[in-house]
Amino acid sequence: MWFVWFMWGIVVVAIIATIILMTGKGSMLVTGFNTKSTEERAKYDSKKVSKQAGFFMVLIDFGLIGLVSYIQFRVVPAIQNNTISNYGMEITIVSLGICIYILFIAIIATVRGFKSSKK
Repeated sequence: MWFVWFMWGIVVVAIIATIILMTGKGSMLVTGFNTKSTEERAKYDSKKVSKQAGFFMVLIDFGLIGLVSYIQFRVVPAIQNNTISNYGMEITIVSLGICIYILFIAIIATVRGFKSSKK
């Protein structure tokens, strides 16, 4: 099914963004940092900001890979075999669990902010 390959494409884009962030050259990709004034950005080490965001993206990438893998190897076969109704509760719980994990990581990253990246 085409939508699974579309989701894998999104995962690949996320992994590329993670690699850019982890190299310390992706501070322009960090929301909130690139919108600060020049004086505010001067207070932070842009490499540390980028690497910190990259660390959280690695955790989110694991969640995305898990979600897309689950959909490809469990949900799609159930749809194709017309047995999706047998797995309704399982699919709901697993998919929501992975989405809550991703949301939890995003909330932690937001609350933590750039505190550890000050010069």
